[in-house]
Amino acid sequence: MEGETSAPAQPPPPPPPPDAEGEDESTCRDVFVEFMTKVARFEELAESGKRLLMRFHQELDYFQRPQIPTESDVMNQILKSNRTGRMRSYLEAGCRLHCQNISNINQLRSCEDGLKDHINKVKALLEELECLVEDIYGITLTASLSALKVSDSHSIDSKLTTESCIMEGVSTLQEEDKSVDELDSDVSYVTVMVIIRNMLKLDYMMQERIISALSIKTPSLELQSYCLMWDLRPYIDDNVMHLAWKMCP
Repeated sequence: MEGETSAPAQPPPPPPPPDAEGEDESTCRDVFVEFMTKVARFEELAESGKRLLMRFHQELDYFQRPQIPTESDVMNQILKSNRTGRMRSYLEAGCRLHCQNISNINQLRSCEDGLKDHINKVKALLEELECLVEDIYGITLTASLSALKVSDSHSIDSKLTTESCIMEGVSTLQEEDKSVDELDSDVSYVTVMVIIRNMLKLDYMMQERIISALSIKTPSLELQSYCLMWDLRPYIDDNVMHLAWKMCP
């Protein structure tokens, strides 16, 4: 009728809440991807740290280089044929030039500062990885407890009637199979993350010990073994790392 106002349009009903289990699964996957992104950053830091250590080794070898051996017949003849004041001053100074010594010491200090900054970055990154491991562990634990509650609820409801028991049994089996698959996936994420976290922690401890042992008096052979171990990275299992990268979506 004229004059009557139409009823205001009703707002659309709110969307149904997302499935809790699917949300947990997505969260676990996202946490795992973020974890592996930080693992890649750890690998980059390890590579840059190796370059700094090799540079320190090179500079220290130059700083610790021996004097010219005058016992050699060839060198003895060369020195006898070059009895200049410049050569005599060079030999008296221990076969070193003052400007080169200053440059060499500055390079060594630069490498030491770079390695200390490197180990601080690695330590901070490990703390971030630890937080992610705790996050995904909590998510998986919550999902496991939720799955147990759902299973217990279906067990109680299935006792009401024989007919409902049959229908509920089929539904329960399907939901439980889905829940088990999701939990298996989450547990796999957690397991791999914990293993990698432990490997990287041991690798960090090795790097920290090497950096703490460095000094101008470090023997060249010892420093060479440090470079070898840093490059070898004995605590890192390549098979586990390859598996982890395959698990990334």
